[in-house]
Amino acid sequence: MRHPWAVRLETSVASRLSMEATLSDGIGIGTKAALVREADGPLDLSLGFDELLYPMEKQMFGDVSKSGLVSTGRAWLGAAQTWDFVRVRTAVSTEPASGNFHVVPHLAFETAFHLPFSVGWEARWEENSLRQDVGASLEWRPFRISGGLSEFQAWILRGWSLGWHSAPPADAATGIDNPGWWISVSLDIPSFPKKERQEIIPPPVTEPKPAATLDTQVLAAMTDAVRMRFLREELAELAVRARYSSSPFSMIILRKRILSGGPAARMSLWKIGLDTSVQLDERLQAVVTLSDAVTLSDTAALERIARDPAPALRLESAVDLGHLGAGPSFRILGQLAQDPDEAVRETAKASLVGPDKGPPEKTPADNGLSEKAPPEKK
Repeated sequence: MRHPWAVRLETSVASRLSMEATLSDGIGIGTKAALVREADGPLDLSLGFDELLYPMEKQMFGDVSKSGLVSTGRAWLGAAQTWDFVRVRTAVSTEPASGNFHVVPHLAFETAFHLPFSVGWEARWEENSLRQDVGASLEWRPFRISGGLSEFQAWILRGWSLGWHSAPPADAATGIDNPGWWISVSLDIPSFPKKERQEIIPPPVTEPKPAATLDTQVLAAMTDAVRMRFLREELAELAVRARYSSSPFSMIILRKRILSGGPAARMSLWKIGLDTSVQLDERLQAVVTLSDAVTLSDTAALERIARDPAPALRLESAVDLGHLGAGPSFRILGQLAQDPDEAVRETAKASLVGPDKGPPEKTPADNGLSEKAPPEKK
């Protein structure tokens, strides 16, 4: 009957690099780096090293005797992909063992319903056995409380007989293939506020100085740079709120505040939305914000968005063009009606055959569809 414990502190040292230190009967350190992010590429890809100096996982399962008290560490490479309802993670880890390398594959599934509650299953093939864990997690910000059953296969299977086995096997010497439980409490510590520097007021100058002249072009460039910086920060906040299904009302207020900048703000939003070097979620939030007050003058920009490689942007373009329902928007919607992405294609078709508008003059891109404006966007 063992009750091992561990405390871990993890901190980011760069945007894609973090360090960790774990304390139990010994001190282990590790690091991990994000090679590819799902927001920028097809999946999440990470590389890490852990259990340097001390084998923390073996200590948790009472298996330190095999490796001694000093560990040379473990390296791992992991990938993850999130779909509508599930997140899949797979990884392979390796560590030195008896003159060779001990390789272990990992596989895990976790629910992704954008709720504060989730359940998951994790398995790895190690020492000629399939070791499994099941658990559940409850997010109560800034805390995350998790718990579950370790070595789940030992709870339900002993020998070749199915059942519920809560007592350890008679010959159990470690926690491996031995029914156990675990509980974890995590806390996100916010960044410490930076101390404001005290402004130093220079003494008054009595000698008259010539009036400085300011180049209006330089001032305009500086104003645009400052405006773009603040817009990028607000769009990044919108992207985070959208990713974690934040309150729609607070997002509407933030978009109204962005649009209160007038034509200059709208022009800057279009620059961000059309800039392929900007992150996709920020570009999408820029176009969504503009859709609240889209006009016919935006048709040219929407046509460029309709040719963007990202399906999410093409989908937003189809919605906005359908909301306009006039001018060249029907020609662009006819092209989007043949889009390879199903959601974009069906949205464009629905806008072309909407019940509230009559069919305009057909173009070759109509492909037999009658152009009609979509119903009012909600």
